[in-house]
Amino acid sequence: MSQFQQIAVELPEDIYSEIEHLTEEEKNSFFRKVLQEQIKQRKSSDVENQMKQGYLEMAQINIELCKEFEQAEEEALRIGERLIVAKE
Repeated sequence: MSQFQQIAVELPEDIYSEIEHLTEEEKNSFFRKVLQEQIKQRKSSDVENQMKQGYLEMAQINIELCKEFEQAEEEALRIGERLIVAKE
């Protein structure tokens, strides 16, 4: 059995006038749906922000790794070029 909690929400008159014609159950349903959608969007936004942060951190790690291996790659390229020239 689902339990419910009540909250009081203050609304500006112009917003309230848009929903005042609804029954209490319709208002409750409306606010539940709006809150559920907002919570869903917030969670999605949080995940997106975490992913962005992760990609930024990995980008920095990748840059550091590239710098560490830059000299080894240049050496391998020189050796490869010498081998090619020697075969010609």
